[in-house]
Amino acid sequence: MPVASLPRVALLLTSITLCFAAPARSDAPVRVSGYFCGAKHEQVAFLQHEAMGETGEIAANEVNKVIGRQTCAFFLPADAVPVKDETVMSDGVVYKVQSFIFLPENVERWTGTFFGSLQPTRTFSEL
Repeated sequence: MPVASLPRVALLLTSITLCFAAPARSDAPVRVSGYFCGAKHEQVAFLQHEAMGETGEIAANEVNKVIGRQTCAFFLPADAVPVKDETVMSDGVVYKVQSFIFLPENVERWTGTFFGSLQPTRTFSEL
């Protein structure tokens, strides 16, 4: 083997090793429960209501009323495959949303949480 091709072979072997060592998405179902919505933007709207202090039931009803159908609901424990994790920021609040494919129906649903505001808070002296 020519000496000039050794770096190429080493690069190829390193690339193959990294491909197999990279973490793969798990397609194993997990047990999930809680409030889920049919689309990411609906889940963010649901979380916005929760961030304003509404209960999950009220938040789901508000989103469903605006959408005109039942898209957000509480799901009892069910098997689902995790698909996506995303972070959304809206009006200074950070939301982490996740999608799952529910089995055996193969329907994607979104859930999530909010972390708090990035807006500056007023001090007691400013009130």
